Amino acid sequence: MNQIERTVPYPRSRIIAGLEWQGSARRYPGTGSDMHWHTWGDDDALYFVDDDGKNFGLPWNFAHLLRATGTPPDFRLEEISSFPELKRPSTLKKRRYVCGAVAIGSRLYVAAYDYDDDEARGEPFWYSDAISRHGGVAALMYSDDYGKTFHNVPDPETDDAYFLGPRFAALAFVGFGPGYTRVPSFLGDFVYAISNDENWESGNNVFLARAPRDRLLDRLAWEFYAGDACGRRHEEPRWSSKEEEAMPILSDPGHVGHPTMTYNPALERFLLAFGSDAVPHVPGTPPEVVKATWHRQRELCIYEGPTPWGPWGLVHYDPAWEGKHVAYLPQIPQKWLSHDGLEGWIVFSGDYGHYGEKPREEESYYGFMTKPFRLVLAPKP
Repeated sequence: MNQIERTVPYPRSRIIAGLEWQGSARRYPGTGSDMHWHTWGDDDALYFVDDDGKNFGLPWNFAHLLRATGTPPDFRLEEISSFPELKRPSTLKKRRYVCGAVAIGSRLYVAAYDYDDDEARGEPFWYSDAISRHGGVAALMYSDDYGKTFHNVPDPETDDAYFLGPRFAALAFVGFGPGYTRVPSFLGDFVYAISNDENWESGNNVFLARAPRDRLLDRLAWEFYAGDACGRRHEEPRWSSKEEEAMPILSDPGHVGHPTMTYNPALERFLLAFGSDAVPHVPGTPPEVVKATWHRQRELCIYEGPTPWGPWGLVHYDPAWEGKHVAYLPQIPQKWLSHDGLEGWIVFSGDYGHYGEKPREEESYYGFMTKPFRLVLAPKP
C-alpha cells in the first residue's frame, strides 16, 4: 500500500513551529496492554488506565490501572489493579472498557465506557472490533484509596441510560497539575473533558464537556460546549445542559481518533493530540478492502490553542506515525514536560489489529510506549 498524505484542515500554529523527536520509541519492559489514558495524582504519581492485555506476568484482563513514578527514561511503572469490581455485560452491544482518568485531590475517577459491537448487525467480531462504534460512558467510578478499590461501578446487566452518550464515549479529561491543580483561573472551578465521536479511530469531531469539580458524579451538573467556532476563531464559549446540543471544538471528518488534551503551563497553551488510520474506518466497507487497507498507516496530529476550545494551530502532522508499528492514542503527561515547556515525553501504543505481517513479540509496540520530543517555537514577528 502506497503512503497516503493529505492536507490537514487547520492552519499552522503561529506559536509553536513544530515538534522534533529526540530519541527512539521505547516499550516499558513487561507491558502488553494498550490505550493508557492518564492523570496526575496528588501523590505526585501518574495513573494510567489501559485496556486489553497483560502486564508484568499478571493475568490478562480488559482493564488495568498502572502507576508511574519518576520521569522517563528513569521511571518505574507498576500495576495497581485490574478492576476486579468491573464486570462486562453479556452482550457485545456493550463491550466494556475503561477510559478517561482524573485525580481531583486524593479521589481518583475512572470512566467505564462501552463500544457498540452489536451482534444483531451480523458482522464478524473482527470486523466490528476494527470499527468499534461508540456506545457511551456507563459510569464514573471513583477510588479514595489510590486505586485499590472502586465505587460507583456500573451493573453489567443494567438497562439504565448511559451517563454520557456516543459523542463522549471515549472520555479523556484535560490534564493539569497534581490532583487537578494549576488550572488557569479563566476556566473557573470546573473539570474539563473531551472525546471524539462515531468510533475509536475514525471519528469526525472533537467535543468538549465540563462539570463542577465537586459535582462530577451529578449528571445534571454537566455542560457541553455549544459554540459555533469549531476551533477556528476566538470566541466566548457557550454552554448547554443538553448533550445533543454539543458542537465540535475541532472537525476533521474521518480522521479523529480518541483525542487527549494537556495544558502546557510554561507556554500557556493547550496541546490537543490524536491519531487516526490513514484510511477511515467506514461501516459497510467490504471485508476484503478492510483487510487490505486498514491498520497499515496511522496519522498523528498535534494542535495547540489558548483555551480548551481553541482556536487551534497545527503543531505537528505525521502521515505515517511510527511507520509499520501503526501507533495510536497519544498522551502528553504534564508532569513529564520540562520547566520551559519545550521538552517532554509522549505515551502511546501500537501494533493493534494487523492484517498483514505482524512484528515479532520483542519488537511489538503493543505495550506502554514512550518517546521523547522537543517543541520548536515559531520566530517572534
